[in-house]
Amino acid sequence: MLYSMSSKTIAALLANMGFILQVSGILTILPIVASFLLNETSETTIALFITSMSFLVLGFLTNSLCEKKEMTYKQSCILIVSVFVILSIIGSIPYMYIQITSGDMLALVTDSLFESVSGYTSTGFTIIPDLSVLPQSIILYRALTQFIGGIGIVLVLLAFFYPEAKLKEFARSMGYGKNNNRIKKTFLFIIGLDCVFTAVMIAIGYAFGYHDVIALASSVFSAVSTGGFSPVNDFNALVTQTPLGVILPICMVFGASNILVFAGLFRKKFKEYFNSEITVLLVLIAALTAIMTIFYGLNSYDAGFHVISAMSTCGFSYLPLSTWGDSLKLLLVTLMFVGGASFSTAGGVKIYRIMLLLKSVPTTVANAVTGKEIKVRLFEKEYDNSAIIQTGIMVFLTSALIIVSSLVVSYSGGFNWVDALFECTAAVGTTGLSVGIASPSMALGLKWLFMALMLVGRVEIIVFLVMFSRVKEKRVSNGNTYDFTKKTGAESMDAYLSSEPDVPSEASSESPAPE
Repeated sequence: MLYSMSSKTIAALLANMGFILQVSGILTILPIVASFLLNETSETTIALFITSMSFLVLGFLTNSLCEKKEMTYKQSCILIVSVFVILSIIGSIPYMYIQITSGDMLALVTDSLFESVSGYTSTGFTIIPDLSVLPQSIILYRALTQFIGGIGIVLVLLAFFYPEAKLKEFARSMGYGKNNNRIKKTFLFIIGLDCVFTAVMIAIGYAFGYHDVIALASSVFSAVSTGGFSPVNDFNALVTQTPLGVILPICMVFGASNILVFAGLFRKKFKEYFNSEITVLLVLIAALTAIMTIFYGLNSYDAGFHVISAMSTCGFSYLPLSTWGDSLKLLLVTLMFVGGASFSTAGGVKIYRIMLLLKSVPTTVANAVTGKEIKVRLFEKEYDNSAIIQTGIMVFLTSALIIVSSLVVSYSGGFNWVDALFECTAAVGTTGLSVGIASPSMALGLKWLFMALMLVGRVEIIVFLVMFSRVKEKRVSNGNTYDFTKKTGAESMDAYLSSEPDVPSEASSESPAPE
């Protein structure tokens, strides 16, 4: 069960959460402005205004009444889960206010919350039967929730999820020493890079002839944040527009790439760029596109677009996936399960985790023969047996969650098991590709199940286990937090951050971060 928290712990959680809510409230002003400019009904403007003010007022109260302090790993896990839950609840207000679906109050609340969870977890499932009836500002708001949950949450992770010792180790790995001002500048640069790239892609799309600004901005927001919400009913017509047919795949690849490696390019770390998950991602996209073209009869563009969509866990699709054969569906299931690079907005278990497990096989044999511990080296970083075991546990638990939930969906809904597996993988991988199960007609209980899967997939299952763990954290004498993952064997930090206690002279193990 969730360990009992003191009043000081709760205050620290609320204070850190306050900043996140305030940022969300400020960003929600953008669709409010769009509502005014488009002369939409007052009902739409009021719905968005209530949402923005709810974020701002709650964020101001929690931020001003509570003192923000450095948090332990377990507290940070509670924070990150609480953030997504609260964002989803408040974010459902516009959908409830304008009544996006028909039915009783329970159905409306469920559908509104489903759409909100799907947005903030950057999944892209939708239960709205007809997007054409939605106000344009709500279309923009849907896309913005993905941007907040995908890219915005990176800022949250960097600002709050790592204690000071972690930030120092991260700075050292990037060549910045232990200068806290440089650390903050690096973090701001990373967020700025995402925002500038998004703005440039929107500008290019407009310059090359696509002048529906709301649909253009919404599509780019979705692609960069690997969210997958389509702004129109006929996504095929949107993609066949020349600029978006090129822009969206580029945005999806960018969103699925390790943003820290991109940041390194500005410090002339070209070798690190080519010796990274990004190269593996691009090679896999090319190889799998060829396979789908040769063996499944798709044209190269259709194959490439859907391979990118699945691996980036964006979830854009303009082909009827429900008509595809089981073997092709299982191929996409594999791609969604693997996902993109670490420290990206993509979901899945991440490319480097799979590569680490594959590389550990011959090393494990060598360890058994020689009786010595030989560390696995991947992308210029070394991983000991503990890190490999933790990675294996993460992949195993994610696989088990998908299989068990797919059996539940198949049995309760009467769906083909491959289709159920496809849909559950899309939910846990926060992909949003669908064969038709996640739809407005889906049973109420399954909608709640998929909401849970999307939330777990967004923050990763280990975070939930840490939340409910009864193992007590301890602090070292210098006041810095001892890494809780060392005591539980559970890690979900990024491969660029050290997982060891504050002993700079020791070699550290590496671990992944939530998307």
